[in-house]
Amino acid sequence: DFEAALLVCGRKDKYAMQDETRDLIAAFGDLEAPVLHVEFPTIEAIEKVSNYTPKLTIDDPHRVQEAVNHYEPHIDFDLLLHRTSTSDWH
Repeated sequence: DFEAALLVCGRKDKYAMQDETRDLIAAFGDLEAPVLHVEFPTIEAIEKVSNYTPKLTIDDPHRVQEAVNHYEPHIDFDLLLHRTSTSDWH
């Protein structure tokens, strides 16, 4: 199980993603690993992630409810509860 995501970086039109890399990322689909491919140099991608400001806060009940309505059908709550209540999973 993953506690992080893989961020694959490469400048648009300069570094094309190799077929072997695409195949590897596609294989992660079976593991449900979060993978994001961005067309930025690594340093720029890291800066964007580091400077990201979440747009959803608990103080905005309408947006919170919209987010719940959108994501709830995709969440396995039994698995989530199991993983958050068990200390021996990796």
